[in-house]
Amino acid sequence: MKENKKRKLEYQAYLPYAALLLLAAYFCFRQMLTGNVIIGSDTIFHYNRFYETAEQIKHGNFNWFMSMYGYSHSGRVINALYGPLFAYANGLLLLLVKTWYRYQIVSSFIVYAVGGIGMYRALRRFNSRRSVATILAMLYLTIGWMPRWQGATNFSGISAAMMPYGILVAADMIFAEKKIPWVKMGLLMAIALEVHLLTAVMYMAFLLPAWLYVLIKNKGQRQLWLETCQAVGLAVLLALNTLAPLLWLSQTNSLAAPSNMNMMANALHLKHTYLAVAPRGLLGYNQRDGLTYWLFCIFAGQILYAVWQRQKDHLNSYITLYGAFWLFMSSRLLPWERISNRLPALARYLQFPSRFTCIAYPLLLIGIGMSAEILLKKSKHFSWLVYGLIGAALALTTSSMVRYMNADAWNGYLNNVGHNASTNFGHEVTNPGKHKNKKTKSGLIAMTPARKEAMRQANAATHTNDLRKFLTLTKKPIADYLPVYKFDPKPVITGWADGYKNKEYWQEQTNKAARSYDKTVLNHKVRKPIKFEILKGGKVKLTWTSKGKKKRLPVVTYAQSKLTVNGKVLTKYERSRIGAPKVASRQGKNVAYLEFVTPLWLKLLLAISLLSWPGFICLGLGIKLKGKNAEREGKKQK
Repeated sequence: MKENKKRKLEYQAYLPYAALLLLAAYFCFRQMLTGNVIIGSDTIFHYNRFYETAEQIKHGNFNWFMSMYGYSHSGRVINALYGPLFAYANGLLLLLVKTWYRYQIVSSFIVYAVGGIGMYRALRRFNSRRSVATILAMLYLTIGWMPRWQGATNFSGISAAMMPYGILVAADMIFAEKKIPWVKMGLLMAIALEVHLLTAVMYMAFLLPAWLYVLIKNKGQRQLWLETCQAVGLAVLLALNTLAPLLWLSQTNSLAAPSNMNMMANALHLKHTYLAVAPRGLLGYNQRDGLTYWLFCIFAGQILYAVWQRQKDHLNSYITLYGAFWLFMSSRLLPWERISNRLPALARYLQFPSRFTCIAYPLLLIGIGMSAEILLKKSKHFSWLVYGLIGAALALTTSSMVRYMNADAWNGYLNNVGHNASTNFGHEVTNPGKHKNKKTKSGLIAMTPARKEAMRQANAATHTNDLRKFLTLTKKPIADYLPVYKFDPKPVITGWADGYKNKEYWQEQTNKAARSYDKTVLNHKVRKPIKFEILKGGKVKLTWTSKGKKKRLPVVTYAQSKLTVNGKVLTKYERSRIGAPKVASRQGKNVAYLEFVTPLWLKLLLAISLLSWPGFICLGLGIKLKGKNAEREGKKQK
C-alpha cells in the first residue's frame, strides 16, 4: 500500500512537466498547421549565423571569426562576438533537422520547454503548490518576450526563457544565507554570456540584490568574498572565448553599433482586449511591449495585496515590489525619449525598455504564487478565486497568442519583411535594376507580382534540404559589428539639451554603414562576376575575369583581415565605408584569398576556454557520482 502511494506521488511530480511540454508542443503544432516559417525582424540575421556554424561543422572547416558560408561569404565577424557556442549548438541542431522549417519548430519547442520548466521550478522554490505553479508557469509562456523566439526570432525570447534560472540561483543565496553557490553562479553567468550578452547583464538584477543581502547578513565574511571571486573566475574562464574576441576586436577596429531604436515607442504600454470577428475570439496583446488592462489589473492586485500583507510576509512583499519596480522601468511612465537623448547608448544597446519585463514578469508571477498559497491555506473557499483567476488568465493569453501566431505565420513575410525596404527577395536580389521597390500611398513597400512570387519562393525554400537557398533569396543589410573606416564629423554639443544630436549622429552612421554593406557587398552587380570557393583552413577564394580595371570585391575586411590578390599580400588598398576592398586587376583571370589572422596569444585563450567546458562537466559529474556512492555506502552501514 505504501509503495503504491509512493509511486503515485512520484507520478504526480512529473505531471507539471508533462503539462508544460504539451503546451509547448501545442504552440508548435499550431504553427505546423500553417506550414509556414514565421519570418520576423531578426530571422534572416540569426539564420545566417546558424547556417555559418552548420556548414563549418558539416565540412569540418572551422573559423572562429570569419563568416565563410553565411552572410554571402562576406567574411564579416558575427558569431565570435555574439554567443559563439550557442551559435554552434544551433548549427548542429540545424544539421540534424535539415530544413529551416523543422529547425524553427524544434528550436521553438526547446525554448518553451526551457522557459516553462525554469519558471515552474522557480515558483516551487518559493513554495507555490504544484497546481498553481503549473498554471502560472504555463501563463509565463504566453506573455512578454517568451513567445518572441517563435514569432520573430528575437533573442529576448531566449533571455525570457533563461531568467527563471537566475531567480533560482538568487534563491539559493537568500535561503542559504551563509554561503555563495559559486559553481552555479559562475556557470549561469558563463552560459548567459555564451548565449546573449544582455541576458548576462539582466541576470545581475536578481544576483546583485541577493549577493548584497548575504554579504550584509554575514558582515562581509572573507569566505563570501572568496566564493564571489571563484564565481567570477569560473564565468570568465568559461566565457573567455567570447569576451576576449569582443574586447580585442573592439580595441583594434571601429565596429558599427546596433541601430538606435525609438525607446518610447518600444516601452510597455496598456492595450485593450477586443473581440475578433475572424478568427472569432478574444484578442489581447500581452507580448513584447503590450499589456492588456485585465492582466495589468491582476498584477496591480498582487502589488496591493503584497503591500497590505507586508508585515506578515516580508519575502512576498519584497519580491512583488521589486517586480513592480522593473515593470515601471519597462513602461512609458518613464520619459524614455528624453533619457535616450541624454544617454544615446541606451537607444543602441538596450533599444527596447520593454525588455525589462523579462525581469518583472517572473517576479510578479512568483509573488502571485506566494499570495495564492496564503489564500488557499486560509480557506478552501478561496480556491474558486485563485484557480478561476489564473485559469481564466491562462485561457485568454493562450487563445490570444495562438491567434496572433497564426497571423504571423500567414503574414510574417508580408508584415515583417514583405513591406520592409531594407529586405530584398528573389529577382530584387538577382536583378535589382529591373525590380525596384515601389511604394504605396501610405509609404509601405508595394507588393508587386514579382515580389509576391519571390516571397512564395522564399517560403518554399524553408522546406528544402538546401539551407543556402532561403538565404540566397533573402538579403537584409544589418550593420551590427561591421568595421567602419569612415565617420562623418561629429556634431557640436554645447550641453545636455543637445544630447539628441549625438543620438541622431550615431544612428546616421549605422544607417550609412548598412547602406554601404548593401551597395558594396550584397549588391548583385558587384557579386555576379565573382566566383566564391571555400578552402580548408578557413579561407575564402574569389575568382574573376577582368580587362585590367579595378575591381570591387564583395567582402568585408577588418584590421586583422589578410587579403592576397594574384599572389601578392595587400597591405594598403582602397576600402568602402565598411571595408569592402577595391583592388587592381590584371587582364584575364584574377584570384584573391581572404583570411583572418588570429594572434597566438588569442588562440591559446580560446583553446583554454573551450577545453575548460568539457573539463568542468567531467569534474562536476565525477563529484556528483562520488556523492551518490558515499550516500549509498551510508545507507548500507545503517
